[in-house]
Amino acid sequence: IQEGLKLVTPTVLIRDQPVKLDQNMGVFVTMNPGYAGRSELPDNLKQLFRGMAMIKPNRVLIAQVMLFSQGFGAAELLSSKIVLLFELCNDQLSKQSHYDFGLRALKSVLRSAGNLKRSEQTLKRQAAAAAASGGGDDTKDAENDGANPTDDAGSSTTPSNQLMTAKEEETILIRSLMSTVVPKLVRNDKFLFDSLLDSAFPGADIQGFKEDQLKAAIKQVAKEKHLRVDEAWLVKLMQFHTIQNITHGVMLVGPSGAGKSAARNTLLEAMEKCDGIKSEQYEIDPKAINKDQLYGVLDATTLEWTDGVFTSTLRMIIDNVRGESNKRHWIVFDGDVDPEWAENLNSVLDDNKMLTLPNGERLSLTPNIRIIFETPTLFYATPA
Repeated sequence: IQEGLKLVTPTVLIRDQPVKLDQNMGVFVTMNPGYAGRSELPDNLKQLFRGMAMIKPNRVLIAQVMLFSQGFGAAELLSSKIVLLFELCNDQLSKQSHYDFGLRALKSVLRSAGNLKRSEQTLKRQAAAAAASGGGDDTKDAENDGANPTDDAGSSTTPSNQLMTAKEEETILIRSLMSTVVPKLVRNDKFLFDSLLDSAFPGADIQGFKEDQLKAAIKQVAKEKHLRVDEAWLVKLMQFHTIQNITHGVMLVGPSGAGKSAARNTLLEAMEKCDGIKSEQYEIDPKAINKDQLYGVLDATTLEWTDGVFTSTLRMIIDNVRGESNKRHWIVFDGDVDPEWAENLNSVLDDNKMLTLPNGERLSLTPNIRIIFETPTLFYATPA
């Protein structure tokens, strides 16, 4: 390809097949030198590329562009506040192996805020439409009296068309922070985070939001299982529920006997009671089997592909033979998160939601699948 670009040829030969070459294309490789679970680029390939080192990204500008793209009108003001908060958290909170206040975590918060904003606007539009339809009889009376009906109709739909105020957008961003960052914090850091949040967003309402129906279902399920419900455990379950609504990959971190499995099982049963959606769990111990048994193996001689435990489970859900699309599916990896097996899940856990197999096949996650990790520590896990 590079030779074709140099010689400005319209086509190039790739595996003896002519392929059209666009002169505007370029080849880029991103590398993290010394990154666990990744292989280094060979020297003969390095020579074909020009190295460019990225030292420090402009986070304020990146956050501003992301907020604008998510529909925030006060992006310039909010971007500087959110970046300041992340810098304060990075400097002042305790050092934990699972803490990440880098660009990856920042983007996650901003994407979540965008989803919250869109759902809020949808609710406003629905409320405005309901008010407009409810006022139909009044409009007819106004027509009979000779009044202009468009004034009433226009005023009832105005709230949905108006942009959100900067204060409303700030509240949505804080809700996103509370639902994505707070669940990761250890207990001692939670109080410090509240004070940092208050300094970055002075005068903001930082109270969490309540879901009474789910809380009641959790208490009922816990009683059936003879579990004692205290406030801290209930808060963690509500955070878990919020996080799994936002993202399809969730990690439960804590020592053995801390109640991770009990919390997961209780929440899943409570969610099933609330929405009536049948739920399935598939528990896998990734350290009990090797990588080929987990993901599958390609026979070098026959090129025949054999599914592993994870890929066969994923394929069964995707194929939807027994009505799997109408159920909630949690695939649980119960064991240490080791880069040796976990790095293969990078493309599954990011925005691609895609597992690419060595035989060229791609398995795409459906919206009803969640990947759950239960682990005592994230000491060996990479940020990805």
